[in-house]
Amino acid sequence: MAQPVSAQQALQLLQTLRTPNKALPAWGEVHDQKTGQFIKYNPLAITDKLQKSVIDYYSQPPVDQFGHTKWMTLLGYRQGGKSTTAEYAAYCKAAYSPGWDHVCIADNRDRADYLHKRVHHLHIRWPDGLRSKNISSRESRQLTFDPLVGGKMRILSAESGAVGVGQSPDSFHASEPHLWSDFSGSMFLINPSIRNRQHCLVLFEATPWERNGDWHEHYQKAKRGAGRHFAEFFPFWDGKLNRRSWPKGWKPDNEELELLNRFGPQGMTLDNLAFRRYSLEDDDEIRKNPDMFRVMYPFDDLTCWIASAAAAIPAHVLDRHLKAELVEWSPPYMEYEPPQPGAIYAIGVDPVGYAARDHAAFQVLKCWDGEWTQVASYAAHTDPVRFAREVARVGNYYNRARIVVESNGVGQAVLALLEEAGYSNIYCEDRMRPGFTSTSKSLDKAMGWLIDALMDELVLRDKDTVEQLQTYKDDKKIEESPRTELVRGTSSSRRRDRHHWDKVSALIMAVIGARDVPRKRRPGPEDGKIPENIVFFTGLTAEQQDQYRNQLAADTDSKEQSSRRRAPYRSVRRSRRKR
Repeated sequence: MAQPVSAQQALQLLQTLRTPNKALPAWGEVHDQKTGQFIKYNPLAITDKLQKSVIDYYSQPPVDQFGHTKWMTLLGYRQGGKSTTAEYAAYCKAAYSPGWDHVCIADNRDRADYLHKRVHHLHIRWPDGLRSKNISSRESRQLTFDPLVGGKMRILSAESGAVGVGQSPDSFHASEPHLWSDFSGSMFLINPSIRNRQHCLVLFEATPWERNGDWHEHYQKAKRGAGRHFAEFFPFWDGKLNRRSWPKGWKPDNEELELLNRFGPQGMTLDNLAFRRYSLEDDDEIRKNPDMFRVMYPFDDLTCWIASAAAAIPAHVLDRHLKAELVEWSPPYMEYEPPQPGAIYAIGVDPVGYAARDHAAFQVLKCWDGEWTQVASYAAHTDPVRFAREVARVGNYYNRARIVVESNGVGQAVLALLEEAGYSNIYCEDRMRPGFTSTSKSLDKAMGWLIDALMDELVLRDKDTVEQLQTYKDDKKIEESPRTELVRGTSSSRRRDRHHWDKVSALIMAVIGARDVPRKRRPGPEDGKIPENIVFFTGLTAEQQDQYRNQLAADTDSKEQSSRRRAPYRSVRRSRRKR
């Protein structure tokens, strides 16, 4: 006869059931991708970290400084179980938390039906004695549980109009938002229902897609930690199915060796490269366009996006920089290299005014002849006074660098503050005209200089700067001012934040400065060394120095005399013949 369960034990069991990283491995079953059979759920069966990160988020989400749960954005590879794992984790919450409301939005109806079937399979295979009772068996893409024990979970389609309006979810899951018809528009309607819910769980998950799309913009925002968002990226070698045994007769080609040298320390192996070879041969689309492999199975979160035709900088211009060792951005200021004695520096400044929506930024370049290296960068939402002080401080720090300020509008304030601070090394377009005036003609010219520099002289260190260059749309020519938007009466809901390309604007100014500073050759390894034929008379008197010189001259004369050879004399007169 079974022992009765105490109230304390029942409460502990209930708490375990609603904690995904405990309940799913204990009682969950999943349709195995490899065998096609239903097996006991194991988050480490086909992924190293991805699935565990998802159920850990639903089990114990991080919180911000206000005590609000943070919202997770996941960028990963194909067939890693991102969507299914998120719905499994939400099932534990909805089935055993009274009143819990979970909403999932998939990209289309077929995907919504598929995810609901996965959840339904999990539900019917849950142990009979522990399974939460659902009220109706005729629900479409929805499970409603006994209100005394649980809540409900719904899976909607992004194809529906005004999807998500009127919802107040405790957990929200956006599945493959890069395929939604209007991701930004849908989230504009959904955000009010989740913004003020302190303990709301939110997960966005998808593979990479277009570089200038809404999903890319959202991921970049989450990566910067805007609001309650945070981002996690998982490379394709995190998936245990993305491996094939490397045959003994195979040898890695140059491209594979380069990939192995770059990503091997991060966990990529020859078996992952064998999977890549297999995909390149087997998949027609990937075989036609090998870059698509990076989209479906990303190596990093920088090179995995599809290039956009709307970008102002051609994709091939950035190839060299995408392969470089780049540093993750940590705002507001990062220094990649301290000042070097004798080096010449240029600082490009994108200024800011009071109560402006955009950010202030500057870039510092070390300018040798033929090589301009990014050594520091700054970007923050600040006021002109603080910003000018920081520009002057960094300018003095980097050998009194040449500072180029965009002089239009708010730039005049920064120029005046720099002059008041006594900073003299300021770029001037003409006599008594400090700064660089942005016009349609001058910006076209400066844009050409930037592209030339990216192909030749520029060496970038900041990953965030390269990311902004990938999506730059020459916004100085197309952006609308706040006054223009007020006159027009509306603002575009799909418009990118104005501060998104401020580092690029500052880099353009820095390139102008690098072209203007004096040319100086980069010191070589032999520079500064004393030639062997130079003798220092340190510690010798004038008489001793004369004796040394006389002795050196005598030794030289004796060597020349001993080495001199006497040429044999031959008479040129004809010998007289005796008659």
